[in-house]
Amino acid sequence: MKFSDYALGLFPFCSAGASEPFYFIELVGNFIDDASMDACKILKRKEDTRYRYIKGNRNISQQDAQFIYDHRDLDKFSAWLDDQMDASDSYEAVSKWLDDCNISHDNYDISGACATLLESIFLDIIHGTSSTSDKSTDFDYDFALVDEIKGKIKSLPRPTELPVPEEATPEEHDYICELYNAYGDAEGKDSFDKTDLLSFPEYEEDLADRRIDYYAAESIHRGVMELGSGSLSDQFDILKGETFDGVKDTAKRAHHNGYERMLAVMEQAVNLDVKDYILSDSPYWISGKIKKGVCHQLVNDGRLKWVKKKNE
Repeated sequence: MKFSDYALGLFPFCSAGASEPFYFIELVGNFIDDASMDACKILKRKEDTRYRYIKGNRNISQQDAQFIYDHRDLDKFSAWLDDQMDASDSYEAVSKWLDDCNISHDNYDISGACATLLESIFLDIIHGTSSTSDKSTDFDYDFALVDEIKGKIKSLPRPTELPVPEEATPEEHDYICELYNAYGDAEGKDSFDKTDLLSFPEYEEDLADRRIDYYAAESIHRGVMELGSGSLSDQFDILKGETFDGVKDTAKRAHHNGYERMLAVMEQAVNLDVKDYILSDSPYWISGKIKKGVCHQLVNDGRLKWVKKKNE
């Protein structure tokens, strides 16, 4: 069995509605041990390359297969697969898929059988019993298909732009409070609130800008939900995840104060290349304001803070 046959066979049951490129990261990322994730080059390949791995238009190289095999963690993969099958109630369906593929298995350990099967697939690639050469015709076809997909994404209509209400809503409470903390930290004040803005008009202007950014991101959040429950439904979560991964090191670094930390994170966010967020192919669904607004959403989620306590 080829890797693409395996991946596509489990795709309906284990992808959780994710796109093929993101599903590839989940599939391979959960097959290798946690300590090897950062060093796994194949997980860092471009979106269209990961798409081709899943579709079978590009084969995994022996070198990549060797790395994956050497750092395999079958228990981790089995646990992940159990979670996916449990969430999609697909134990019987996966068992039938294994039967259809003439793969013997224990009905009480379906995930284990799938893990062992994937292990054997990588071994076949290493030993050369599975074709590892790419055909140019496959490349030409795949690039045309990717171009078609990107073209359709670019044609998506502009999401409805949410207006910025005059008064902050309860949903804005956490990120605005953290902005107040950043302003106070910059001015050496133990506390800072709305009333202090009168004495610091530069922060009043800054807050107005931050609220515009927040609602730019929230417009995308609402827009993704309006697209329905199809393969794009997870895109805002992917955008948040990519943004956090891109700015977390900047947030960890030492800064003179919380306001400087916030500004540094925003500068980093604007320059991020969020390739796994496939809606970024449409100019209406990504921008610097949207990326900065996502950072405020991450503050709301508790994943970013501008002012750190001494024990943090």
